[in-house]
Amino acid sequence: MVEALRVSQNASDMMDEAFSSLLRINRTDSRCLDIVHRLGRITAGDLARMSGLTTGAVTTVVDRLEQAGYLRRIRDTEDRRKVFLEATERANRLAEAVYGQISEVGQRRMGDMNIEDIIRVTRFLHINAHINKSLSDALREVCAAENDEDDPLKVAKAFATHMRSHSDTVDKGVDDIICGKTPE
Repeated sequence: MVEALRVSQNASDMMDEAFSSLLRINRTDSRCLDIVHRLGRITAGDLARMSGLTTGAVTTVVDRLEQAGYLRRIRDTEDRRKVFLEATERANRLAEAVYGQISEVGQRRMGDMNIEDIIRVTRFLHINAHINKSLSDALREVCAAENDEDDPLKVAKAFATHMRSHSDTVDKGVDDIICGKTPE
């Protein structure tokens, strides 16, 4: 199962790379555009939190995506200080034309799965996403704390030690997903 998941993640990564090339944007910009596209409307602060980028980096990403015609800033009508980000119609059409093919083929080839199987697979994917997000956040934290360390193996071992003492946080998130709480 882990090998199949890794192969799937690599294939998804290749698809995302190809889509980024089509849009002529980098992968970070593409990942941020995907977050905005998936959620429909989001603040820059939320995008920073969900992407793992700093707010300064998100401002740069948003500037590039806006200049490329894939993202727009929209002022909140009630609080003019608040700004939302939204994918443009052009970005939506491109995403539908390309990623819609995955949906079409998936429905055609996996349409015979029963609802229980779909629920299990969906739960598995949410759990996997939670684990990967939690571990990537922790790894970034350890790397920042060990920023003067030149040996990646020492940093990796520090990360492993950190995770052994913080695994309950990851486990709680998994338990929430198993109990039916919707992850971010």
